[in-house]
Amino acid sequence: MGEWSSSIPDYILYKIANEKTVDQPTIVFVGTYMHARIGRIARWVKRSSDYDVHLVCGKTGFLNKLSNNTFDETQLFRNSWHLKRLLKKYDSSNVIVHCFGPPHLAAYEVMQTEMLSKKVFDYQDLMITNFGFEAPFPYMKKELEKEEFILNKAQLIVNHSLELQVAKKNYASIPGKKLYFPNYADNDFFIDRSLNERNEIHIVYAGSVYSKFRNSDYFGGSQLHWLIHKLNNQGIHFHIYPAPTNVGANLVDYEEMNNQLQYFHLHAPLKQDELSKALSKYDFGVLPFFDRLTKVYPQKRRYSTTLKLLNYAEAGIPVIMSEDLVFQHHLGNKVGVAIKTTWEEFDQLKSKIEGLDLAEIRARIQQNRAQYSIEENIHRLLTAYQDL
Repeated sequence: MGEWSSSIPDYILYKIANEKTVDQPTIVFVGTYMHARIGRIARWVKRSSDYDVHLVCGKTGFLNKLSNNTFDETQLFRNSWHLKRLLKKYDSSNVIVHCFGPPHLAAYEVMQTEMLSKKVFDYQDLMITNFGFEAPFPYMKKELEKEEFILNKAQLIVNHSLELQVAKKNYASIPGKKLYFPNYADNDFFIDRSLNERNEIHIVYAGSVYSKFRNSDYFGGSQLHWLIHKLNNQGIHFHIYPAPTNVGANLVDYEEMNNQLQYFHLHAPLKQDELSKALSKYDFGVLPFFDRLTKVYPQKRRYSTTLKLLNYAEAGIPVIMSEDLVFQHHLGNKVGVAIKTTWEEFDQLKSKIEGLDLAEIRARIQQNRAQYSIEENIHRLLTAYQDL
């Protein structure tokens, strides 16, 4: 969305607006760009409590494929003054503002708004773990300033990875309560996966990809050309479902490879509630993020996690994972999907796969994901809300 643009009409409306505040106990999720994790959490909050759930999101950052019509009310803001006006209706002790990022623009606005009495921050990842304070891009430096301010002001920080440990070492003060609430498997999307009888191997990746023309220092981890060619050379089918947020310019070279390579298949992006059924058709998921592919600090891969891991678990398929993804491998073991793989092993992936007991692995996934599910754990977030 870029930095805020001011609008004179919205400024005037903000000044004169006398919004009626909400009376019903409400969780309002506020962010600049929609995150799939938020739509999942909101659905289970609504199902498991008496809260209404609202969404306030940037107009250019909203995607219905990530929200899945979960919310009782959805409001899209144009600029900062429009957001300020929308927030007026939540000046109520019955409201908890659950903001999310990055980008941090909307969350930063929430933390500066004194009338909002109960403020939660939920991060998808943290900017500080990318390059520390040596951010190579001006926008990242501004995001770091906002991030530190948000973490200092939030009354509750909902963290789903270990990246907060890096923030604690680098930022001056993070005094709010902390709730470790990782990405959980979503029971609504569980698929009971049986073994395929086909002789060929099919691997699938669901998530963001970037063109080879983007800056590899930052985007190299998700430039998957190397993997496409390695698997094609081994006669392994590789399927990519890009994230709904992927812009067309990032997909041009993938479309070319789709036309040129026998074993590579590019598919259209899917909604969250369509994803597990599609993924379940394949034999393995993959998380191919290695240190050598990017200049983003290794701590990002050591401490971060991704919703992809749980999407694969919901589909009932094991995940071929880079050995550099330390925390994700820990979570993958808990849910039963992790197959740790070195860079060198990707050259001879067939031989590694042939040594696996896939029937045993899939049975373990179906057992473990039920315990590591959002249905079993949503009460922890609801209790944290009540304690504010």
